[in-house]
Amino acid sequence: MPVTNLAKVLISIGVLFGHAAAGIAGAYWWANVPPTRPPGVSANAVFLWAGHLGLPAPKHGTWIECWTDAANGVNKCKLTEMNGTPGYEGTFLADTGKNPVPESDLKIESEPTSDVTDWVRLDGLRGAPLVFLKDGTVLIPKDAYQDGMAKLKHLRDEQGKEP
Repeated sequence: MPVTNLAKVLISIGVLFGHAAAGIAGAYWWANVPPTRPPGVSANAVFLWAGHLGLPAPKHGTWIECWTDAANGVNKCKLTEMNGTPGYEGTFLADTGKNPVPESDLKIESEPTSDVTDWVRLDGLRGAPLVFLKDGTVLIPKDAYQDGMAKLKHLRDEQGKEP
């Protein structure tokens, strides 16, 4: 049975839409896959997305990793840029006052930690996040602890949660 011109047009349109849908799905997938870890960034690090610019756009954000410094009884966190440039590294204190948080509980929630409105200013232009952990604890940079606690209280007040 011969294929009519209408059938050819419909097939062409279907193929065109299929390619477009595959392209959109591929771009969406690519935009949501964290970049490759730079050398020196541990497997425990979490990628903090820095807002979406729309497609196509280069990925941007920061890697963060936290660990327990048992010798000094504190938690430390380090930020690393996507290209491997070291960022802020310092002592972080738990909002609960129970320091240090055990290594086994240092599981970072990337989405709330990524929210730049919940970052605190350190010195000049540098900032560091309030680090939200899966168990509900929040780690706050020691260098800006009072500011961090104020931001956390404001955030919890907005959400109707007790501090």
